[in-house]
Amino acid sequence: MSVRGDLRVGETLRGSLRKKRRYYTVMGRVVLKRRDQGSRRFVKREQWRLIDDDGRELWLEIRRDTNKVVLHEPVPVQPAIDPLSLEVGWTRKLRVRGQPCTVEVTNVRRAEIDHETGAIDHPQGALTATTCAELRVVDAQGSMSTMVVDAHRLHAREIYCETGLSSSKQYKVFGRPVTRPWWIPGFVRRFWRWFPAAISGTNGSVWAPVFWIVLMFVVLVLAELIDDDEGFFPSGGGVPFRNRSVYGGGGGGVGK
Repeated sequence: MSVRGDLRVGETLRGSLRKKRRYYTVMGRVVLKRRDQGSRRFVKREQWRLIDDDGRELWLEIRRDTNKVVLHEPVPVQPAIDPLSLEVGWTRKLRVRGQPCTVEVTNVRRAEIDHETGAIDHPQGALTATTCAELRVVDAQGSMSTMVVDAHRLHAREIYCETGLSSSKQYKVFGRPVTRPWWIPGFVRRFWRWFPAAISGTNGSVWAPVFWIVLMFVVLVLAELIDDDEGFFPSGGGVPFRNRSVYGGGGGGVGK
């Protein structure tokens, strides 16, 4: 089942990364589209641009074809890498995070920029297509990591380190899941998150006291109706009983 990003430009996420509490502001989104070589169908990836409370840029990639969520964090590299010149098998000795490393290109993809939303920074100018390269980085101790570099968000002397985020990790890093099934509209999920917070007042919503006042009014009205002599539940369980006068004749009285 394909997933979609459950984010909104301008909203703030709260979570923990690298054992530090952080706030993230959602700045914008880029949707990339490319044709899968095996099935020949189009597959899409969402890349959401985030800015944390230290002013650092991060990207959240949502891969619709595999339902994976990947966090991209910028990593300094020297010298700079031009993704347009890369081919599979390209290998160089570079300094990554200031340490000597062997960098090898394992995959190169070309994709169309399907559309953009919000504030997206284009250091090299606006593009309609881009090139993305996956890198295998091995440091002097033999530790291996996966990183990416691409043309549409290329910053001087930076590549991106990839970290996969399971549902539990999404809760930890962002405070909630960041994806939704494709068949659930985004506004439904947003209402589902907003309503409990609104009625509890945890988000400072002005609707919390209104909700409780209306609820109390409904409870009082129901209580009044139930308490009425001819209310919902008459005594006796059947037709209400009415006592007759002993002088009225008929019934079981003692008439004259």
